[in-house]
Amino acid sequence: MSAVLAHLDAARCVSQAEPLMRVRGLSKRYGTHLALKGVDLDLMPGQVHILFGENGAGKSTLISMIAGANQPSDGWLEVAGHKGSFRSVAEARAHGVRAVFQEFSLIPHLTVADNITLGEEPVAAFGFLSHASAREQAVRLIADLGFDIDADAVVADLPRGKQQMVEICKAVRQSPRVLILDEPTASLSEHDTQALFALVARLKAQGTAIIYITHRMHEIPLIGDSLTVLRDGAQIATVSAQTPESDLIELMTGRTVSDIYPVPRGEPGQVLMSLRGLSTADGAVIEASLDVRAGEILGVAGLVGCGKSELGQACFGLSAIASGHLTVDGKSARFKHPADAIEAGVWYSPPDRKRDGLALMRPARENMTLSSLAFGKARGVWLRAKAEGELLSHLSSQVDFPQPRLDESVANFSGGNQQKALLAKGLAQDVKVYIFDEPTVGVDIGARQAIYKYLGELSAAGAAIVLISSDLPELLGMSHRLMVMRGGRLVSEFARADYDQHRILEQFFE
Repeated sequence: MSAVLAHLDAARCVSQAEPLMRVRGLSKRYGTHLALKGVDLDLMPGQVHILFGENGAGKSTLISMIAGANQPSDGWLEVAGHKGSFRSVAEARAHGVRAVFQEFSLIPHLTVADNITLGEEPVAAFGFLSHASAREQAVRLIADLGFDIDADAVVADLPRGKQQMVEICKAVRQSPRVLILDEPTASLSEHDTQALFALVARLKAQGTAIIYITHRMHEIPLIGDSLTVLRDGAQIATVSAQTPESDLIELMTGRTVSDIYPVPRGEPGQVLMSLRGLSTADGAVIEASLDVRAGEILGVAGLVGCGKSELGQACFGLSAIASGHLTVDGKSARFKHPADAIEAGVWYSPPDRKRDGLALMRPARENMTLSSLAFGKARGVWLRAKAEGELLSHLSSQVDFPQPRLDESVANFSGGNQQKALLAKGLAQDVKVYIFDEPTVGVDIGARQAIYKYLGELSAAGAAIVLISSDLPELLGMSHRLMVMRGGRLVSEFARADYDQHRILEQFFE
């Protein structure tokens, strides 16, 4: 650990300026459980302070108290003449503290412009709200930030990545003293990620202090100045953001780790799923053609909105196919419902596990085995407790899920364990072709390694896998081949031996 601690002085000496915010001894207790244990932070003007740790380490608890969404059991913070804690988000905002959380606070039926100005709407004569001024301000802000969103679009109609941009616009509209960004690039395309990084650079130049949470380790040295590691609610160390990845992982997990991505194994076998000229009725996918083989991981990359998610959904019966051909295991298919796809051996894991993948208020055991009651090993008229127990034991070990917690509600789990429960569902029935859409979004590096190991083992066992992801390093690390989608079309293909990140990124844009 000495190599890690050698970076401490660099983190302490980045700036001699006075902190914009001091956090001292911040703790949070829920009953007998101490979720956060005496955290100290100095947030410096014009610097990005990374919070790093596994899911459940205490990051969300900490930022919720800094942002006023939660009150500490002990400790205090000081900013802009205020010392103590914030009783509400409104009080924190009044002192210049703004946050973009993973869970959005948008009004779905309102427009982008209405959401951006919500609570701080411009007022016209006689005290009436000015919708025209609100729209004008929103349009100007969106253009200034370089984001690709329509101010008149209804938020409910936007994909998650675009909704993320709306949240960011809301947060920076009033030039915050302290800005909290919780996994801000998890749903963003590479283009919009670069726009966000440019925004962060501008805010730093203006003297804003930024708290930044990410599980994408390649972002840390690009954007960070200092970094605090949390583990099990405790502050382990504060180091330079230039600390090597291996040292950060050791601090985060308390153990040394090998390479993140397993090396793809074996030579792909026969074609298990084939598309020829496939187009969807909504126009999101246009004349897509691809083959994915047994034992192969085929990566699909592209910007948010390029059609890659819709491609996976069309293969699973979630989007209507207008023309073209889909073949599974040599048989022509046109699935009208996901049940038809599962029966044929095709599984799709959605990117939004909370909205589309899991029944949050039900136990993990029910979530894992639900589809198998109709299609898998637990199929039958009656529930068979012994067979279900054996299946759950197998599924838990396959995805590294904590078996003693199978009876807990899925809502109680970290993002990593929720994702493992979602992935386990696909193992509960006989599946030949797996389509994983953003399988590691919002997941820490420890859980990511477990998920990558799971994908590698599935591939080695002969499954055909389509891996759809906005995380290009993930695709480069995991896939045998990579295809790029743009404007609804598959526009280029790269063999693993030809992977070049710059060349691949060029294909994202016309």
